[in-house]
Amino acid sequence: MENRKNILLIGMDDAFSYWRFKHVFGVELKTPNLDRICDVSSAFTAAYCQIPVCGPSRSSAMSGLSPYETGIFDNYSSIFEVLRPEQMWQYRLKQEGYYCSTAGKIHHGYKPLPPAVHNTLYSHPARPVHFGPKRDAPHKKVGGRTGGAGTTDPADDKLYYDYRSSQDAIRFLSSWNAEDGPFYREVGFHHPHPPFRTPMRFKDMYDIKDFIRPEDWKLGYDLSDFTGTFMQENMETDEAVEYWQQSVRNYFSALSHVDHHIGRVWDALQASPHAKNTIVVVFSDHGYHMGDKNRFRKFTLWEEATRVPFIVHDPDSPAQMIDDPVSLTDMGPTILDYSGARPMQHSVGRSLRKLVEGEPYYNRAVPTFWYGSASVRYGDYRVTLYQDGSSEFYNVKTDPWLTQNVADIDPAYAEHRAALLQTCKDYGVFMATQNDPVTEAAHFASLIDGAETPDSLPADGIISVGDIKPGHDTPGYRKHFATLKEDGTLKISDAVRELLFASDSNGGVSHFRVHCNDLGNRIYFFAGHKRFLLEVTGGAGFDRIITQNDDLIAHLGAGESLVQAGASDSQIYASTGRDTVHLVAGSNLIHGGSGNTVIYGGIGNDTIHSGQGANIIDTGRGDNRVVIEGGTNTVLLGAGTNTLILQRTGLPQLIEGFTNDVLDISDWNNIDQLIVRKDGTDSVVTCGQEQVIFRDTTKKIVTAALRMAQ
Repeated sequence: MENRKNILLIGMDDAFSYWRFKHVFGVELKTPNLDRICDVSSAFTAAYCQIPVCGPSRSSAMSGLSPYETGIFDNYSSIFEVLRPEQMWQYRLKQEGYYCSTAGKIHHGYKPLPPAVHNTLYSHPARPVHFGPKRDAPHKKVGGRTGGAGTTDPADDKLYYDYRSSQDAIRFLSSWNAEDGPFYREVGFHHPHPPFRTPMRFKDMYDIKDFIRPEDWKLGYDLSDFTGTFMQENMETDEAVEYWQQSVRNYFSALSHVDHHIGRVWDALQASPHAKNTIVVVFSDHGYHMGDKNRFRKFTLWEEATRVPFIVHDPDSPAQMIDDPVSLTDMGPTILDYSGARPMQHSVGRSLRKLVEGEPYYNRAVPTFWYGSASVRYGDYRVTLYQDGSSEFYNVKTDPWLTQNVADIDPAYAEHRAALLQTCKDYGVFMATQNDPVTEAAHFASLIDGAETPDSLPADGIISVGDIKPGHDTPGYRKHFATLKEDGTLKISDAVRELLFASDSNGGVSHFRVHCNDLGNRIYFFAGHKRFLLEVTGGAGFDRIITQNDDLIAHLGAGESLVQAGASDSQIYASTGRDTVHLVAGSNLIHGGSGNTVIYGGIGNDTIHSGQGANIIDTGRGDNRVVIEGGTNTVLLGAGTNTLILQRTGLPQLIEGFTNDVLDISDWNNIDQLIVRKDGTDSVVTCGQEQVIFRDTTKKIVTAALRMAQ
């Protein structure tokens, strides 16, 4: 054990392959600390992520598995919903006697992992790294994307996430006793992730007037229409040059800020007794566009978003710049190789140790994925096949900004397309086309526009534009990631249990209709913004419908259903089953059915009709309207001014939380005498066969409300 090397893993967030951008904008990108680490390390200048967005990239990098093995393609799933922590490569280090320590963002998210996960992977209790300074800290805004805030009080410098994370690592490195064995230490940073807030001195490193756009941008871009729909433009660089300059300055300042703190950690390591016995790995989860192709974003399949910094420092190996394509999935196998731990036999990644030690390397195709689309860096080329069947083919060396798509004219395209299709199979997805139907087993199949649905569906899922061929009832739990060409209806196959939308944008769709099968479905539509109206018709099974920001209309089926509607305006119609509805925000309309329904209101002004079952209605906060039209109901009125409309039911009702709310009993007119009596701390209202108990409500409050109602 005493001969094993320590491992120090340093992770950045949203950092592009900074070598490429050092001088391309007329301004030197200042990364002196990363530069000096590279001077004594192996710098992989053509390293690529598996998916160019935070969660899926980290899930693959920290597990060594491809996205088609994890099933994670966006930020709305956790790797620990799919794998046990014992399946992560870090666990093997702990098994081998390494002291495993972490602070900051390494896995997706800025909070510590759940205790059961953290305690399995690491050797100490979880501790958070806090964000700061406060929003009202003294600052200047210099413009550009996210406003470009720079804090002006030097005392606030020590409140930043990256300072706190680096300080935690410095304390660890300066206090670790080598006699206690080898360590594996993770250091997670926030920058250069938006909102790009830094101490003002990092903004002052750059003068926006010095930023110029590369000449190649004037050539324009030959891009697939698919990218305009799903990987949308979000910055006009021709007509808003100053805004672009400010935005790039904001990003550069954030990268220089994290570079500063990486340097502090590096200095602490070099000053410690561990410097000559520690492997250092530096990486980022994905890259970022700087306005090229009118995009200032991640989550595309071009070089700017897929290419990442990746550095391996071995004190016993020579410094070198390595241009061969490698993958972030190589990180785990490389670290395990250096530690002497049990290797990962089934990982798509490969150990890079021999390459770091100076041995020659062979040409390799390295992929990046976007749901059912794939792009591969192979040799000097990037070849991409999109879900709609379109292709892009660029010579990365002669055309670094990817301005000329030569798929139709370069004879090398056929070879590289074949390499892409084979690489996809190796990574667990069969890219089916009209001329190449699914003929082999795979975790997923991507039906490129026009491809036939295979007779036997893959084990884990399918990705398509629109429906898959009906009649499939292959057993097993299977996911379907889908989009539509236009507004329309998707019918869930009997072989599918989970439906997800294969894009964070709307893909040109404003109304997406879904018809569930009768076997029980999970419909998960997550996005950070409102995309379209989702209309779901439920089936006879247990359907679970969860949305985040899309408007929702749900007609629930006969089975037991669960609906969790996000921050949107929803209409939900319960049915004969035992249905549960959770609301978050928005102005929602809920109709209970003939079954027993549980309704939880959110923050918003909702209208809730009880239906005919035995129901529980919790209005939540807001000015809500509750109509008791049948059944027996327990109604919990939340904060706000609620209007309670009592229709004739002939059944007892229970109301809790009634204070200064509005009562409407106009439907009771001419039934019988209205009687209000006190029963302990409750007030009871009767009128003929109607009876309503107001729990813990004074007779005075109820009488006053009835007087107003009459």
